[in-house]
Amino acid sequence: MQTAAKKDQLNLAVAHVNHQLREESIVEAEYLKSYCQEQKLPYYYKEWTAIDKTTNIEARARKFRYDFFAETMNKEEYSSLFTAHHGDDQAETILMKLTRGSSLKNLVGIKDRQPFASGDLIRPFLIFSKERLEKYAKQRRIMYFEDHSNQSDKYVRNRLRHQVVPVLKKENPQFLQHIADFSEQIHLADDIIQSVITPKYNGWVTKTKTGWAIQLLELKAERRSIQTFFLTTLFQKTLIPEGITINQAQIQQFLIILNQSAPQLTMDLENGWQIIKEYDVAYLTKKQSDQKEQEFYLYVNEQIFLSESEWLGLESSKNKLEQPDVVKNWQEFSLLITAETSLPLIVRHRKAGDRISLTPDLTKRLNRLFIDQKIPNLQREQAWVILSSDNNIIWVPQFAYSHLSIPKETDKILYRLLYKIKM
Repeated sequence: MQTAAKKDQLNLAVAHVNHQLREESIVEAEYLKSYCQEQKLPYYYKEWTAIDKTTNIEARARKFRYDFFAETMNKEEYSSLFTAHHGDDQAETILMKLTRGSSLKNLVGIKDRQPFASGDLIRPFLIFSKERLEKYAKQRRIMYFEDHSNQSDKYVRNRLRHQVVPVLKKENPQFLQHIADFSEQIHLADDIIQSVITPKYNGWVTKTKTGWAIQLLELKAERRSIQTFFLTTLFQKTLIPEGITINQAQIQQFLIILNQSAPQLTMDLENGWQIIKEYDVAYLTKKQSDQKEQEFYLYVNEQIFLSESEWLGLESSKNKLEQPDVVKNWQEFSLLITAETSLPLIVRHRKAGDRISLTPDLTKRLNRLFIDQKIPNLQREQAWVILSSDNNIIWVPQFAYSHLSIPKETDKILYRLLYKIKM
């Protein structure tokens, strides 16, 4: 790389992370520092000082390392990051993923080039075997450090490195090339799959306050192959970045739920996340922690935000409320109120046993009303119930008006109740 940089007049620098996991890492860091000083190369160095280095160490060390590389690239304005992954690394990575179970997309393995930080991450040695690189280093008298932990069979990667890959190389000297070809074919296949799945994802998936909503009507009509790759893409774009592990068994379980006739089903995932199927919509949502029951009192010319996307106000027929600018373009629902309704109004979520008057002689349980209207459970739980001060339900915004709230011809309209929601 020094030769190439000199030939093409490129600015070359070295970035090194000392994870402080091995005694010899101090010697390696000192050698690199001295070498860069002698060669007049900029040298960027950082130590991993985490107190706990026993849990999830590989992933955490990798994140620390690449965060430092990205920070250095952005700050010092370097356009490319080169790492020394080689063909044996590629083979070990793909074999590990095949052994543990992985999605097709992840079987691409280590990419030779991809966007990173302010430029690109490039791995030029993937076309070479480890043996060839070691031989080159020996011929050119380049200092080569070997991590002694590579010799231990404590780790899965090392067991594959020592016990599996050599056998496969012996079986076929072109094994590493076949692995590289396999990785490229998987990459091309995934490119075709995503050209089909991405438009469907963009059309069927929307972000919600608590997660994501997925329209199921068209998805249920698709072939199983489309359904499977759609769900794989769905999880890769939503829950996996949240740190949630999804396996093939869970995807298969989701497929069963998707194609069952039952209108409402629930599937639990880790860390409190759930898949809730409600008729033709599925929700990826996190269970809300138990909270004290919310109950508000609303007087004339008062207004409240029920949530980040819901607003309620009670104005008199003579004085209109000055609504906040943020709600002026939200969808509006209203209820006219006469002197027959006692104030203040009580605003809460539904409770077991709640009943609403539909006619002078008919009341119905709210739960039954929601079932008859096929209202999804999630919407039932979020619905607000408006009651008079004597605890009679007068309105369930968006869902039902009570007979008690319908003005008679002789009644004088005194107030207007406004409910606004951000759609």
